[in-house]
Amino acid sequence: MLKKLPVTVQAILISIVFFLIHFGIVTFLNKIDIIPFLMSFALQFIMTLVILLAMIKIYETAKEQLGFAFLGLSTLKVGISYFFATEYLFQNKSMLETNKVNFFITFLFFLSLDVYFTIRLLNKK
Repeated sequence: MLKKLPVTVQAILISIVFFLIHFGIVTFLNKIDIIPFLMSFALQFIMTLVILLAMIKIYETAKEQLGFAFLGLSTLKVGISYFFATEYLFQNKSMLETNKVNFFITFLFFLSLDVYFTIRLLNKK
């Protein structure tokens, strides 16, 4: 049923489910600094949607360049995430370890989501 929806809607629904699970776990464990958590999730979510839309556009125009575009966009995403994390998220010394763990869990989830949808585009006939 999920595969019949547009790719962007699939990504949004999967992201919402992940957010609810992740937020529920860290809230249950009382290990959350809400503002950095929401900021990192929103940043990764927006970048994933932008990458996904760019990959769809590249697939429509130049399928043979899709892999190179993914590598470039992923590198850009890592750079933006690094800048964002060091400048904004990792400033609170009392919650530093918690913020780092939550950020990297979110980052790895959205990176794997990027990889999943890129693989689906590459395997599309």
